[in-house]
Amino acid sequence: MKVLPDRSILLVDDDESVRESLESLLSKDGYRITTAESGEDGLAALRDTPGIQLVISDHNMPGMSGVEFLKLVRSRYPAVMRVMLTADSDPETVVRSINEGEVYRFIRKPWDNANLRELVYFAFETLLLEDEKRRLLEVVRRQRDAFRQLDLSADPEAELLLAEADLLRD
Repeated sequence: MKVLPDRSILLVDDDESVRESLESLLSKDGYRITTAESGEDGLAALRDTPGIQLVISDHNMPGMSGVEFLKLVRSRYPAVMRVMLTADSDPETVVRSINEGEVYRFIRKPWDNANLRELVYFAFETLLLEDEKRRLLEVVRRQRDAFRQLDLSADPEAELLLAEADLLRD
């Protein structure tokens, strides 16, 4: 499964062997990989490396937990998709990562390589769809604004189009 070279992932884990394993696996698919060994280093990487679109973070790290890190990523870089990776079996971790970090998916260690590759592929497909949705909504907004500048009082079909555009906006 070859991907576009501009698809960029930040891997955050305090375990070097995990980072190296994930980097080796995902770079074979053409992803550009940046790694960090802590939440603090991950935030610095996001600040200093333009174009990161996906973050895969461990939960149990010294200093800042994965949930805390992904919560900061969500607030500072809302367009970056977030995935939690952990060996932690506590269901509360899953709930917190979803509620506080708004993660796309939750992966348990040890992971299955094929499943992980598929998850990453679909994460980027989801990002593409979200970009397309934003683009199309902007087109609808511009068209709605252009229609409003016309005298549409005599055209019930145009009025209906404006009403539909208002519904899409919400």
